Amino acid sequence: MPRKPAFLSPSVLPETKSLINQVFCCDCFAIFPKIPAETADLILTDPPYGINYQNHFSHQMQKPIHGDQDINYPEIAKECFRILKPDRHAYFFTRFDTYPWHYQCLTNAGFQIKNCMVIEKGNIGGCGDLKGSYANNAEWVIFCQKGRRKFQQTTLLKNRHPAGTKYHAQRKLSKEYKTRFNCCWFGPDYPKSTYSAPWLKSQNLRHPTIKNVEFLSWLIQISSLPGELVFDPFMGSGSTPLAAIKTDRRYLCCEIDLEYCNLFYHRLRQEH
Repeated sequence: MPRKPAFLSPSVLPETKSLINQVFCCDCFAIFPKIPAETADLILTDPPYGINYQNHFSHQMQKPIHGDQDINYPEIAKECFRILKPDRHAYFFTRFDTYPWHYQCLTNAGFQIKNCMVIEKGNIGGCGDLKGSYANNAEWVIFCQKGRRKFQQTTLLKNRHPAGTKYHAQRKLSKEYKTRFNCCWFGPDYPKSTYSAPWLKSQNLRHPTIKNVEFLSWLIQISSLPGELVFDPFMGSGSTPLAAIKTDRRYLCCEIDLEYCNLFYHRLRQEH
């Protein structure tokens, strides 16, 4: 189990050998210089969008996300590209209104954008114009690559047809489990991107954008191998390191808010 985090300044951050399977409670721009180039095997993160998110249906308003108003997305994209190994994958959560800017920043940094995934939420969003706009029931995720890496063979989702089916003469026989997934994940076959409000309440978890560990574990299994390193500079409530532990991956994560760092350790004790 990782050590309990504390607020750290750049002058006291540990050396590279201590970065594995660690969560650091500090600004990600303090940890970036300590991470050598081409360290991570996968980046999976949900940076602040600069929208001052607030759920209007919540009886107890969540506090604003730290840094949401002045996030330096171009520098984040640049650093993530530097830290990622060649021929590796990266996932960045986004929204419809921030997607163009995020797309531009990631492309300028060197990433090749492959898809914008749309994932069903476990709970309908309650922000925005509640009487004049459609309710948000989906999460957007930019899937990009540094170079190219094939998806891993998993046992996450079975093909509809039996293994050994030949669809046409030019194709190989089908396998039991899918090797290529849809970019839109809706319905009972796929995990939701977030938890339902009743479940969060039952677990006493308070964070405005908690991601579903099962969903993140699917992305990790599709895009990495056991023992590889998953990097998340905006850990939030800790779903990324929990998903990494669940799938036998190593992790390196950062979160600026001490309350959310402690929330991760609460969840870690509950689940492990």
